[in-house]
Amino acid sequence: LAFLLQPFYASRSTAEQNGVQTLVYTLLSLVSVVFVLGLDVAYMRGAAHSAEETGDPESARRRAFTMSLSAIALAGAALLGLGLLLVPWAAGYFGVPPYALRYLLAIVCTDALLSVSWAQLRMTGQARRFAVLRLGFVGLSVALNLVLILGLRWGVEAIFLANLLANLALVAALAPDAARLFRPALLRGHPGWRALWAYALPLVPASFAVLLVENADKLVLARIPADVARRVYGMTPGEVVGSYGFNYKLGIAMLLVVQMFRMAWTPFSLAHAREPRAPQLFSRVLTGLVLACAGVFLAVALFLPPLVRVPAVYGIVREPEYWAALPIVPVILLGYAFSGIYAVVTAGLYIERRTGALPWIAGLGAAVNLLLCVVGLRRGMVEVAWATPASYALMAGLGPW
Repeated sequence: LAFLLQPFYASRSTAEQNGVQTLVYTLLSLVSVVFVLGLDVAYMRGAAHSAEETGDPESARRRAFTMSLSAIALAGAALLGLGLLLVPWAAGYFGVPPYALRYLLAIVCTDALLSVSWAQLRMTGQARRFAVLRLGFVGLSVALNLVLILGLRWGVEAIFLANLLANLALVAALAPDAARLFRPALLRGHPGWRALWAYALPLVPASFAVLLVENADKLVLARIPADVARRVYGMTPGEVVGSYGFNYKLGIAMLLVVQMFRMAWTPFSLAHAREPRAPQLFSRVLTGLVLACAGVFLAVALFLPPLVRVPAVYGIVREPEYWAALPIVPVILLGYAFSGIYAVVTAGLYIERRTGALPWIAGLGAAVNLLLCVVGLRRGMVEVAWATPASYALMAGLGPW
């Protein structure tokens, strides 16, 4: 979706306007962690191991699904009310329109409600249905963006409204599955709540820290003083964020590989964890992932710069400022590759229920990332971008320990 629409946005909006949607979606990814509360992964873990312990996989899956979805819905309602109260303050602090933050909260709420249903499709191996629904979401989002921006001449608000409407369509499509699995009666007298929260809650700071590693660069750039932005980058702060965000999304090829892998890896690793040859299997998986990432890295890093020099490609964007951050693309590719490695080497922590170690590992990575971003801020965009692969490399090194 980002790959298809980013050139379209760049041709229709200024770098400053692109900076608004870049910052909102950066905040969205961080806020979503608080709304989901790690309960999607907790559901997959609970469904897999409860089935082994009880011998009744269907009842175990329904119980875990009901517990996770109930917790997300109740917590989400409270967080939504709190978020709406904080909108005026947050809009002033981050320098974005209040309406954008209200859309953010609505999108995050619907994403959270969908998270357990997505986990159910992954856990039960329904890859075809998962893919059809995801691609349907992309197609509907693209169509809505074209209608709202080209047809109705809307501005940045069209991006958020299209996302929300596409999310609501997914909620409607997955509602029958949720209704079939949701069984509150299975929770009566069940002692599993404590185990669910003990597994899920450590994932919240860990996931937040991981997303901070991926997004701290954009948050730090959003707070850059105007005089520094003009002196170091030759742009306004909004243009800096817009240019950086645009080129960040050009690393989509590596993101597709790593994201596809992550979607399959969590249920795969949990399902095969008890096999005698699991360590050898996981080692082969890591080797295959590294080879795939290496191929993508070389292809994009070598061919993207000459491609951008083609006049027809260079002229896609509305302002030349968009291309100022092009040198960050190879660095971003490397960051995505290390994030995939981190996902593999930390599998043992999820399998053995040692999720309490994850916040420390990810927290250290986030601290290093923020430090490198602040140091690199007055040097250039490439120096800021290096914070992400450096942090993921550290986290991947700490993961097996």
